[in-house]
Amino acid sequence: MEQVAIIDLSAEKVTCQDIPEEVLRLYLGGEGLNAYLLYNHLPPGVDPLSPDNVLIFGTGLVSGGDVSSSRFEVTAKSAEGEGGFGTSNSGGFWSAELKYAGFQHLVIKGKASRPTYLWIHDGEIEFRDASFLWGRDTYESQELIWDDLGSQQVQVALIGQAGENLVRFANIMHGLKRAAGRTGMGCIMGSKMLKAIAVRGTKGLNVNNPAQLLEIYADHYRQITSTKIYPVISRYGTLTIFCVQNQSGMISVKNNQYNYFAEAEGHLDDEIFEEQYKTKTLACFACPLRCSHRYRIPSGPYTGVWGEGPEFYMMAGFGPAVGNADWDCILAANTLINRYGLDVGSTSGYIAWLMELWQRGIIDEKDTGGLNLEWGNKEAILALLHQMAKNEGLGGMIGQHASQSAKIIGRGADRYLYTQRGMMHESPQNTRASRATSLAEATASRGSDHLKGRCALEFFAMPTEILAKIYGRPIASDFRSWDGKPWMAVWTQHFTTVVDSLGYCKFATIYPGSTHNLGYKQFCETVNAIKGWDVTVEELMETGERIWNLERIFIQRETGILREGDIPPAIYFQPQPLEPLKGEKLVRDEYNRALDEYYEIRGWTKEGAPTKETLERLKLDREPSHLI
Repeated sequence: MEQVAIIDLSAEKVTCQDIPEEVLRLYLGGEGLNAYLLYNHLPPGVDPLSPDNVLIFGTGLVSGGDVSSSRFEVTAKSAEGEGGFGTSNSGGFWSAELKYAGFQHLVIKGKASRPTYLWIHDGEIEFRDASFLWGRDTYESQELIWDDLGSQQVQVALIGQAGENLVRFANIMHGLKRAAGRTGMGCIMGSKMLKAIAVRGTKGLNVNNPAQLLEIYADHYRQITSTKIYPVISRYGTLTIFCVQNQSGMISVKNNQYNYFAEAEGHLDDEIFEEQYKTKTLACFACPLRCSHRYRIPSGPYTGVWGEGPEFYMMAGFGPAVGNADWDCILAANTLINRYGLDVGSTSGYIAWLMELWQRGIIDEKDTGGLNLEWGNKEAILALLHQMAKNEGLGGMIGQHASQSAKIIGRGADRYLYTQRGMMHESPQNTRASRATSLAEATASRGSDHLKGRCALEFFAMPTEILAKIYGRPIASDFRSWDGKPWMAVWTQHFTTVVDSLGYCKFATIYPGSTHNLGYKQFCETVNAIKGWDVTVEELMETGERIWNLERIFIQRETGILREGDIPPAIYFQPQPLEPLKGEKLVRDEYNRALDEYYEIRGWTKEGAPTKETLERLKLDREPSHLI
C-alpha cells in the first residue's frame, strides 16, 4: 500500500498513513494527488509564506516502475503571483528513490525552529540540523549532505541561497540541474527553514504482476528508441527546439519586441554547443533519452565554469530574450541559476523587462546602481542574477516583489511587464500565431505554462484525418486556424496532467509531437500491471479532467480570479513584427469566442467556474473530503 507522510516541522513529528485505493484511483499520484492533498490540508486564505502553507512532494503513481518514469511534483500555494495554485515538476533520481524508501507523498507543514534537512530512508524520517548547509549553494550542499550521511547514492532535493532568501521565484533543485521551477516552490521551502530532503531506499516497489511489468518495460523501451525524434533528443536534448522556434518566428526577442533573432544564426546552434562545450551525456532514472548534458567553458572570462544543461528554456531565455548571442554567457548564467536555485523563466523574464525599461529610458543608472542594462550586456546579466539570489540592489528588489516590482518602479513600467496570474510570462515563448497553444498555455492552472499547454502537433501541418484519430474530433491542420483548437487545448491539458500524475517524462510521450511515443494505451498497460487495476483510456482521460477541475476550484477559492486570469499578455494581441510570421497576432474577439468554447467543453460558466453538474460528474462535489 502506498504511503503518505505528514511531516510537522514545528513539532518535529511524523504521521504516516496508507493512501486509500479510492483516492489513488481518482487522482493517481504526482500532480493529481498533490492537488487533492493541497485542497484538503491547506486552510483557505493563508499567506503563502505563512507556516500554515503546506508543501507537498509527490512521486508519480508509476514512478520507478517504467521507462522514463522519473518525475516528481512539488505543490503548495504559490509564492509568485497572486497566491494561486503553485506546482512544479522535476526529473532525475529523487522520485524513484522516495518510492524505494517507502513513500509516495510527503505533506510538509509548519516551520522549523532552525535550518533543517530531512533524512528519509526505508520507512524512517529524521529531522537533522542543517545549520552547516545554510548559506551554501546547491552544488556544495549536496556534497556536504553526502559526506554527512556517508553515501553518494543518497538523492537530494534542496534549495540554494535564493530559496533561503525567499526570492519569490526560487526553485527546488535536484542534482546539478533538475529543477522544480515556476511558482516559487523554493521560496516556500525556505520559508519553512527546510534546506533539503535527502532520500535513500532499498525497499523496492509493490508490483501486482512483475513478469508482465518487465515485458511492458521492454516494449516501451523499444517504442521510445524507435521513434524519429529519439536520435535528435538523445543527442541534443531540448536545444534542438531553439533553432526550430527561432527560424519559425516563434521566439521571444528582447522582451517580446521581436519574434526572430538573426544574431543567433551561426552562434547559438546546438552543434556549436556539442562541439565546443559538451563533455558528457546523462540520463534520468531508467530513461533511454539521455537528453542531459555536462559542459565546461574552455576559454575566455568564464574559463572552467561547468555544470549541467542547458535546456531550450535557458538557451532562449538568456539568449534572444535578453539580446544575447554568446554561448559563454548563457552557460555561465545556467551554472549560477542552478547553484542559487533560481527559476529560469522568471529570472530571464525580469532581466529582459529591466533591459527594455532601460532601452525606453524609464530607468537609468540611478535605479540600477550603476549597471548598464543595454541589451546583451553580459556583465549586467550576471550581476542581476547575483543580486536576485542574495537580495541585493535592484535585482534583490525584483526577487522580493516579483510582479509587484512594476508598482515600485512606476513611470509606466507595468506596460512592458508581461504576466499571467501574477507570474512572469514564459520568457522564451512567443506563440501568439498558434491558436491552440496560445489558448492552452494561457488557461493553465499556474499561469502561462508551455508544459501544460504546448500543443506541439498543431505546428506540423498534419493531415486532418491523423489529427482526428489522435484527438477524437476534427482539428484544423493550420496552426493559425481556430477550428477545433479549443478541444485540442483541453485534450492536451488533460494529457499532460495525467503524465505528471503518473510520473512520466513528457519527452517519452506524444507531447513533443512524436505520435509514436507513449500515450494513454501504454499508460494503462503500466498502471494495470503495477496496481492490478482494469483502468481504461477513458478512465485516465476523465482522471485528467478531474484533476484539472480540482485545481480550478482551488484557484477559485484562493484568488477568485477566473476568466480574467485566462487572457494572454497584451503583447499577444499586437502583430508580430518580423517574418516568417509578420503581422500574425491574436484577435481579442476571436480569442474570447474560443475561450467561450473552451469553457463550454469543460462544463464551466461564462466566467470560467466549474458548474455544479460538472463537479458532481467528476466526483468533486464532496471535496474537501479529508480521506487522507
